[in-house]
Amino acid sequence: MQRGTCRLECQRVKSNRQAGIAQLARARAFQARGRGFESRFPLQAFPCSDSQDLRPADRVGGSFVVQCIRVWSCRILVGVLLSGWLVVPAQATDPEAYRLNEAAVAEVRRGNPEAALDLLTRAATLDSRDASIRGNLARVRTVVAHRLTQAGRLSEAEVQYRAALDADPGEVAAWVGLGELQLRQRDPREAVEAFRRAVELKPEDGETRIRLGQAYYNLGELPAALSEWERAAATRSDDGELRERIARVRREANIQSSYRAKESQHFAVVYEGRRQEDLGQEFVRLLEQAYLEVGYVLGAYPSAAVSVILYSDVDFAPATGHSTEVGGFYGRLDGKIRIALRGLKPGDARLASLLAHEYTHALIYSVTRGNNPPRWVHEGLAVHMERDRAPQFKDEAQRRGRAGRFETLEKSPYLMGSVAIEYLIERYGMATIRLLLQRLWEGAPFAEAFQGTFQTDLATFERAVGDFVSRGY
Repeated sequence: MQRGTCRLECQRVKSNRQAGIAQLARARAFQARGRGFESRFPLQAFPCSDSQDLRPADRVGGSFVVQCIRVWSCRILVGVLLSGWLVVPAQATDPEAYRLNEAAVAEVRRGNPEAALDLLTRAATLDSRDASIRGNLARVRTVVAHRLTQAGRLSEAEVQYRAALDADPGEVAAWVGLGELQLRQRDPREAVEAFRRAVELKPEDGETRIRLGQAYYNLGELPAALSEWERAAATRSDDGELRERIARVRREANIQSSYRAKESQHFAVVYEGRRQEDLGQEFVRLLEQAYLEVGYVLGAYPSAAVSVILYSDVDFAPATGHSTEVGGFYGRLDGKIRIALRGLKPGDARLASLLAHEYTHALIYSVTRGNNPPRWVHEGLAVHMERDRAPQFKDEAQRRGRAGRFETLEKSPYLMGSVAIEYLIERYGMATIRLLLQRLWEGAPFAEAFQGTFQTDLATFERAVGDFVSRGY
């Protein structure tokens, strides 16, 4: 009976493998189109137009931005299962274990990995020595873990990833998923270990080497990151974006080789210190001040130290690929704040505002565990934490509104985002903003979290903000 079932299974595997391969190809194409963005701090009083208010693609993160990685991985995991890698056991000592395993295979094909997980858990209990059952259990746990990650249930996802690896330490997708989860939680050191194990198991996989390099990069170990990316590039001759990234990080590493490092209680700071020692000290003091003040308002603090790089005007563009006109930005991919000095000196109020603005972005990411709100929420809260520009933005938005120039939140995240956040704080209080972020931390989609917090949908809210801007109430 077992042999006959296995032959039928093998016949199905061939067609399923073709479907899986096609899905893998679509996933890789999706990843190649992915783009990220950075949050920036323009020092001009008002964004001049909608087009200038939009971020360009993240040239540092590129197609490796975290959200795209998560979507790509989900498709890869489903593709793995569809392509026939979930197999029936060749030797099952317990007939019931064999039946449960076959039932689990059917549930996977129907798109029900949670049901398959229950069946395989029971099968493994009955026949814990069957390697195929353990492998199937590991793969299904990995898929379930990824779904939990997508839903924002990160603690549960980590439990499933680790349980998958307990069942089969050779499950590469589980190591990759665990590494990506740890990157999302801003724990690059643990991510390095997870990706390193995946690379050991599958050294020819360039995608995993890229992720290992990203973990090293987030950790601040630029030479190690370059080493992994260069090895990946050797097998990806047509990947121009990866080669561009390597060239940029080489320049960044060369620039930072002459910089100083300073650690405070909550920040790891790298800065050009040959002529800027006094600014370095002031920089650390202002960051700790932002940590206390912004954390008090939002009622939260990051779980790990935040990396900050203070560039000279000459070094900023070569290291980051962006003009010094941006002032500074927070990289969502690597969690680092990068600042262009632009002539700022200790005691300049703009320096405190700049740091408070960018630190707010870092804290929002930490509070929501990467389940980021729209950009207008990010920028509106960041401007609020500056304390200086919000009244100016409100006046400017009302001036434009009276002139019939109404701008949407999506197209004007700085100006209209500031007005929208001040509108919410004035009517509902900062406690409700904290509640919104808490719901995002729990994994709720933004629209759902917003409606649950403010008892109104986003379209109605945006119309109310438009009325406020155009009529003043």
